[in-house]
Amino acid sequence: MDCHGVRAAMFRVNDNEVEPALLVVFRQHLTSCPACAEQFAYVSRLLALVRERSGRYCAPSTLKVRILASFPHRTRREFVE
Repeated sequence: MDCHGVRAAMFRVNDNEVEPALLVVFRQHLTSCPACAEQFAYVSRLLALVRERSGRYCAPSTLKVRILASFPHRTRREFVE
C-alpha cells in the first residue's frame, strides 16, 4: 500500500470498517512512513475528540425493529430483543 492508499483508508480504519488483510498492510506502511504515521495519529486524535464531544442518542427499539425488518434477508427473530 502506498501513501495515497493509506490516506484514503484512514477514516475507514478509525471506524473499524476495513478487512483484516488491509489493516495489516495499512499498519505495515505506517511503520515505514513517518509522514503517514503522523497524519494517521492526527486523524485519530481528531476523530476521538469529535466522538467525545458529540451527543449520542439511542434510537427507540421500535425504530430499530422497523429498520431491520426492511432488510429482505433478515428474519424478525434475529433482531427482536
